[in-house]
Amino acid sequence: MKVPRRRTRRKSKIALVCAGGGVTGALYEIGCLKALDETLDLDLTQLDLYVGVSGGAFVSSLLASGFSPAEIYHEITTGGASPFGVPGATLFRLGVAEYARRALRLPAATLKAAQALFSGDTSSPRDVLLPFLEVVPPGLLDNSGVEEFLRNLFDRFARTNDFEELGTPLRIVAVDLDLGETVAFGDKKHRAVTISQAVQASTALPGLYRPVHLKGKDYVDGGVTKTAHINLAIRDGADLVICVNPLVPILNGARRGSMGPLSSHGVDTVLGQVLRILIHGRFEYGMDRYRTEHPEVDILVLQPTRDDLTMFRYDIMRYSARKALTRHGRLSALQTLHDKKEKIETTLARHGVRFRHPPKVAPLYERPSDEHKAQSAQVLAKSLDVLERSLTATR
Repeated sequence: MKVPRRRTRRKSKIALVCAGGGVTGALYEIGCLKALDETLDLDLTQLDLYVGVSGGAFVSSLLASGFSPAEIYHEITTGGASPFGVPGATLFRLGVAEYARRALRLPAATLKAAQALFSGDTSSPRDVLLPFLEVVPPGLLDNSGVEEFLRNLFDRFARTNDFEELGTPLRIVAVDLDLGETVAFGDKKHRAVTISQAVQASTALPGLYRPVHLKGKDYVDGGVTKTAHINLAIRDGADLVICVNPLVPILNGARRGSMGPLSSHGVDTVLGQVLRILIHGRFEYGMDRYRTEHPEVDILVLQPTRDDLTMFRYDIMRYSARKALTRHGRLSALQTLHDKKEKIETTLARHGVRFRHPPKVAPLYERPSDEHKAQSAQVLAKSLDVLERSLTATR
């Protein structure tokens, strides 16, 4: 039975934001939260607000339901295929029935392709192939296993699956596909769905996973609009926001053991880097805005360093590496907390949170030289400047 931690009196409203990052991002976040649990005189299951996006939605829902970082970390790193003793559900399924329904469109698609081919007009291969895209489902996989696992977990441990009955405010972010609007499940307007359904919607990465249909609407991954949604915590009156952000672009070539030219590794590696650049650019842009518009709010961010090849080498949906990635997340966070201990201690003290200096861990990787770091920083800065101007122009 869990023994409640003795808590010091806090004078500030504290929120935790778990950003998006797929399966590997969620595993990294669990490791980071374990490190925070070891170093902060703070019960991370008793905060004032939780915000979760995509993989972070899964993690934040567990914390808000009372599962401690130590419990989650233990189940991931030492448990088997059934964490918390819950019968293992296939988190991501093929969903053969959807493919069968879509196959019924194949004759009509073939007819349209034939008409385009023999119409006598000048037709391109695109005109011929385009009708067949209607046969492909709106997502390759079905992520209903996420909902099933959480629903069974809450039931097994007698935890509520109802936002209204939850003792702590929880916001699970998804995007309404038809309206193109961000939805924060758990706020006063969006409590009609269960917590497990909201997490399923928030983790439905477009293209890979099918949109989740809830109450007559289709939802996709909450990271489509923003990767962290720290604004929700600020809007709710948070004085201190702790944000765990697992996705950063790699600064390749910064140390020995680098991957060599990323383009030599194929399309998956290139797209992985591009995805991280786009996401991290938006994240940094948002952070600049929050700190400018809300200087009264302290934001503590934990994220991988730019030379963390471990996080980059694993595909964001790779669950098989759960033990290694979760342990890596803890060690990475401990290293960051140690390196920035004076600044972090000062920040937390303003909010009545005592910070126990973490032990110095062995370096996870060799740090880049100052010369290379400066050169790479200039390249990154230029890229972010271009991105920022583009975002500003579209506002």
